Amino acid sequence: MKDIANIRFGLHVVPIERGNILYLQVRQFDEEGRWMPEEEEYISYDEKSAEFLLKDGDVLFVGKGNRLFAWCYREEYGPAVASSIFFVLRPKSSAIYPEYLAAVLNAPQSKSAFRQLGGGTNIFSIRKSELGALEITVPPLKRQQQIVAFSTGHAAEIRIAEEMIRQKKELYKIIMSKIIR
Repeated sequence: MKDIANIRFGLHVVPIERGNILYLQVRQFDEEGRWMPEEEEYISYDEKSAEFLLKDGDVLFVGKGNRLFAWCYREEYGPAVASSIFFVLRPKSSAIYPEYLAAVLNAPQSKSAFRQLGGGTNIFSIRKSELGALEITVPPLKRQQQIVAFSTGHAAEIRIAEEMIRQKKELYKIIMSKIIR
């Protein structure tokens, strides 16, 4: 990993209700690592926050706690800073797609490897050195695109299935309430 991406931590600050920089925290992501923009929190732009502004294609990786996931930031989301719970991975070369890096980190095999690497007595955590030592295969760009497309398609199918389950539960509840009356 350290050969293909720069690794640093996000910024530790207390968020405010209104500001001009989005402050990304783990609670703004669902169980699958999908960003939920309706949970936005902010910080103000200053000299310190300017150093931590995310760049297009930065990959955020949670290496602490129960939910390990990676997510690719895109500038279209607006100016943002990651909280210190995140590792910020910035690909060193255009030979690696950031979405590919996120997909690989989100793969079940990677999560299993992290669980073996990480430690912590009360809270699971992965050290920066352990993340840096992780071996990542970098196939040709075309293959990376295929892997990203597969991963994105899989995530979309999961979202659809979850929505169907939610709707079926709601329908069941409505029907049961009418039957029981």
